[in-house]
Amino acid sequence: MYRLTGVTKRYTRGKETVEALRGIDLTIEDGDQLVIQGPTGGGKSTLLQMIGGLDRPTEGSVELDGVDLARISETKLTRLRAEKIGIIFQSFNLIPTLTAQENVETALVPLGIKPAERRERAAEALRSVGLGERLTHAPSELSGGQQQR
Repeated sequence: MYRLTGVTKRYTRGKETVEALRGIDLTIEDGDQLVIQGPTGGGKSTLLQMIGGLDRPTEGSVELDGVDLARISETKLTRLRAEKIGIIFQSFNLIPTLTAQENVETALVPLGIKPAERRERAAEALRSVGLGERLTHAPSELSGGQQQR
């Protein structure tokens, strides 16, 4: 379960301060589905970054299963993201010099999984989404839909 309490995020641009989020209180129960919509510049991406543990609030707390994402070390946050948070980015964020399988394997490194098991788990994940024949292909050799999967 997520619990956001008083989440505020400010960015400083030169002499200007932009308040992207102001005092957000939100609870997302396990199994809930959430739609975030609003105008450009309304804080949607900033909110998603908070929920995903990709950024920390200026004020307030973002708790996932009772752990405040803003108060734990970067190492613990990286592990928590690897274990509990799934993010599908608008852009694919694939490393162009790695194969499809190697790109998937990179998500398993923070979990301390040994290389042989990483390779097998990544291959199985790709097979499960219909990309078993594309394990050794670079991102540039995959269609947009294949890259997204």
